[in-house]
Amino acid sequence: MQFNEAQIQAIQHNTGPCMVIAGPGSGKTTVLTHRVRYLIERYGVNPSDILVITFTKAAAEQMKLKFKGLSEGRNSAVTFGTFHAVFFTILKAAYNYSAHCIIKPQIQHEFVKDQMCRLELEYDDEKETVAGVLSEISCVKGEAVNIDEYESRSIPPQSFRMIYRAYDDMLVRKHLIDFDDMIVLCRDLLMQREDYRMAWQNKYKYILIDEFQDINKAQFDVVRILADGYRNLFVVGDDDQSIYGFRGSAPQIMLDFNKYYSDAVRIDMCINYRSTGNIVFASRAVAEENEHRYYKDITTYNSQGDTVSVYEFNSLNDEKAFLVSEIRRLIDTGIAADDIAVLSRTNVIGNMYMSRLESDGIPCCDYSVVQDIYEHWISKDVLTYIRIALGSRERIDFLRIINKPLRYISRSYITQPADINALKRGYEGNEQMSKRVEKLVSDISMIRSMSPFAAVNYIRKGVGYDEYIRNYIYEHKADKEELYNVLDELAHRASQYMSLSQWLDGIAEYIRQCDKDRQNNTADGVHMLTMHGSKGLEYKIVLVMDVCEGIIPYNKAVLDEQIEEERRLFYVAMTRAKEKLYLLYPKQRYNKDTTRSRFIEELLTARYPLLRTDLHTP
Repeated sequence: MQFNEAQIQAIQHNTGPCMVIAGPGSGKTTVLTHRVRYLIERYGVNPSDILVITFTKAAAEQMKLKFKGLSEGRNSAVTFGTFHAVFFTILKAAYNYSAHCIIKPQIQHEFVKDQMCRLELEYDDEKETVAGVLSEISCVKGEAVNIDEYESRSIPPQSFRMIYRAYDDMLVRKHLIDFDDMIVLCRDLLMQREDYRMAWQNKYKYILIDEFQDINKAQFDVVRILADGYRNLFVVGDDDQSIYGFRGSAPQIMLDFNKYYSDAVRIDMCINYRSTGNIVFASRAVAEENEHRYYKDITTYNSQGDTVSVYEFNSLNDEKAFLVSEIRRLIDTGIAADDIAVLSRTNVIGNMYMSRLESDGIPCCDYSVVQDIYEHWISKDVLTYIRIALGSRERIDFLRIINKPLRYISRSYITQPADINALKRGYEGNEQMSKRVEKLVSDISMIRSMSPFAAVNYIRKGVGYDEYIRNYIYEHKADKEELYNVLDELAHRASQYMSLSQWLDGIAEYIRQCDKDRQNNTADGVHMLTMHGSKGLEYKIVLVMDVCEGIIPYNKAVLDEQIEEERRLFYVAMTRAKEKLYLLYPKQRYNKDTTRSRFIEELLTARYPLLRTDLHTP
């Protein structure tokens, strides 16, 4: 196998710290595995002295298999593992931990849910809120944040602190640890116990880390301790692909690598073997708008290829129609469906396009990545109103919507089955509350006689659900664009049915079909992915949808560092394409005017002599 000069330098690096900046398609996995072989065969390093750390189990297994093939089954003593696997190995040796000591995800979920119930917290989507709380607990631990100063985004800050402390107490009481504890406990052990520190430093004399841009502070603290013995730390990453700020990772650790290791060798692997010239230079033009990054002279030996195509549409419906027709055209020319990827900023947006493609007979895959819109808590609220209008008297249905919008109706007045007359009697003598109950009854009656589209709009405007959402956005600092997207898409889907019962039947059939498709899911279809979910993947054809202000960059991105992360995310999306890249945006989304993303402006005004783009307008 032939290597370029930078790859050879990385593979043959001997001792001391080294940082390899590996751009998209530059062959970093190949370089890592060949470097491990080179250390063993040329430098005589004992395979058991080598540790290779990745961020996912799948990546570790893939690299292990690749190395096994490269070394023809020899040198199996090399350790390939995730951060958590490596750190848990260290803890097992010190504290006799077993797998039973790791708290299971379902127990975490149940504990946090019970704590929220105990605190009588109001929330709309249990799964989403619990996941948010657990994610924030992980972030606090991983970043060593002072819990008394942390402001939760999921629930009231004081409630979060109470749940955090209760969760920690529960772990101690039951002698359990979570994945973040593995890192913290490992760091504390190695800092406090010289015997263990020296033993593990001598155990792993050569440490290699993949996707270094995704590392967080706690992980890096442990890595630095382990590497302090022999200082043979070899890291590979791309600061332009650091997109997990919400998990606590930050490109700053990579950018500051030379502050920690002033003698570190820096190697730039800047030849992209994946993409055509136009894709390489288009993505480079966008990335170079960021200030806080390493400069890279990204280039390619591939042909210029097709232009990067930017398409503007009058409406979202026009954008959907083009997506269907263009994918059909591509498939007709011989492109396999599984060589095509459709990337969206969020699950909600991705589901909208997947639904349209499937309704037009185009197979899609990667269902696990895209959340169905009917699973969203807003959809569940609206559909609950409709079920009640059609006769449901389930207490759980009434409890879901009685205070959406806020009516101050007490849950204690809702019986099983729900009795509207009993509810009225409960507020006899209270004129204000009686009027609210009568309005609820009247609204339910009105909805019953409406078409699905009219019913959704009446629930939003007449019932006051939009007002409830506005308050929710303000109180929870939630993303306005995403929540209103759900309502708008729900109204669009409702417009395809004549009656409420027909719509509910259609939803049930749709969900059954989706479940069946998930069970039989293969790669024989267009890949539907979020931009985050596309990282590390590549496709011949990539279509990036809704490249508008408010979508990418997201409207919650306000600070400079947030905009830079959004730009890095867009860069990741662009660099998934091997042969053809489409960037699509509508001038209107759900009857609201939009403007194309500033990232498209940066691309169209880029001054690269070899870059060719084309702009298609209505």
